Amino acid sequence: MGMQQAGGMDTTALIQRIRRLAMLDTSVFDEVRGDAASTVPAVLVAVVSTLLFGLGGWLWWALNGPDSDFYLSSGDIFLKSFIIGSVLSVILWGVWVGITYIVLGQLFRARVDIQELVRVMGFATAPLALGVILFIPVLDFGIGLTSVALLFGATVIAVQSATDAPAGKTLVAVACGFAVWAIVLALFVGDDSIYAPGFFMFDVGAEILRA
Repeated sequence: MGMQQAGGMDTTALIQRIRRLAMLDTSVFDEVRGDAASTVPAVLVAVVSTLLFGLGGWLWWALNGPDSDFYLSSGDIFLKSFIIGSVLSVILWGVWVGITYIVLGQLFRARVDIQELVRVMGFATAPLALGVILFIPVLDFGIGLTSVALLFGATVIAVQSATDAPAGKTLVAVACGFAVWAIVLALFVGDDSIYAPGFFMFDVGAEILRA
């Protein structure tokens, strides 16, 4: 029992749910929505998935990016993109949850519970973990784009399970939060600073490599 649980969290159940999500079993969202014990695991999924996303970006830079006194070194990327960028991404994910809640509850007057949103949206971040293999040559950009696209799609499905709002309004609410998450992270990327994880470094990386 001690091996299966940590701090009251059933790690076996968590792993099984992640495996089911990988098999596109979206009934997981219906399960965790009303399960108070799934709140901490959901946040853990969001944090770990984001870290794996950031790790993939750092590995991509370490293998493909220029490493000199003029350009950012892989050490700079590790601190700025992987560590700080991942923290900023998780914070902005929390903002995304809040925006989705406000748009659904206050603007559309739909039934929605913030704790339920945290649970389902936390598990919906699992596709970001795909970004850990961003370093694969040729496929790197496609992998990054796919992980972010799957994040958005999974979140729409997840939120729909936690509200009575019509599908169109759910899509709008999720898109509003996603836009803030993506745009703000993009604003943290510049020629000499990449405070965003994974996929977000491709633009500045490509510009430097062409220089």
